Amino acid sequence: MDKSDEGQAFLGKPDLYYRGVITKLFPSNNMGLVRTQSGREIAFSYSLVVLLGHIKSPNDLKEGQEVGYDLGWTSNGLKVTKIKTYPEFLPEGGDPDLEGQGNQGQQTPS
Repeated sequence: MDKSDEGQAFLGKPDLYYRGVITKLFPSNNMGLVRTQSGREIAFSYSLVVLLGHIKSPNDLKEGQEVGYDLGWTSNGLKVTKIKTYPEFLPEGGDPDLEGQGNQGQQTPS
């Protein structure tokens, strides 16, 4: 198995977490919202959520980031109890700093 096969195997490896997107983050309140695949938004607390994956602090989460999550019942209702983050893979040979740059600002010989 070469390196490209390993990357594809990792991407296709299923886990048991629900999939959603972080829609809102409220750092001043230490809270955030995850939108489920059905469109419902469920809250999580920075201090109570368990983070799995490559991000180790709730402050590193970003709005629009796709995550896996698990739910639990609290005294305040249904809440996200675990968030699993996934690494963002670049296209093979891709460099995010150079993507879409083309020949802008460069003169071509005539």
